[in-house]
Amino acid sequence: MFAQHRSMTEREEVAQSCAIGLKLTLPTLLDTMDNAADRVYQGWPERLYVLSTEGRVVYQGGKGPYGFDLEELNNFLNLRSIEV
Repeated sequence: MFAQHRSMTEREEVAQSCAIGLKLTLPTLLDTMDNAADRVYQGWPERLYVLSTEGRVVYQGGKGPYGFDLEELNNFLNLRSIEV
């Protein structure tokens, strides 16, 4: 359990710790301290997104945890990898 972040440095340290602990191999992006991305994408309670390299939303899943369709997301990602 982590304490509430009081600075971007603390937020970065927690994110790095989580990425290492979860063995993530994809880029990890951080929200600003005012949680601007959270407000824009309305990710609460949970939601799966895929962003293009330009920052556009190219996939938005249903609200989680019950609206997740992992097979749909997997199919989307597989199709996108073929297009690249």
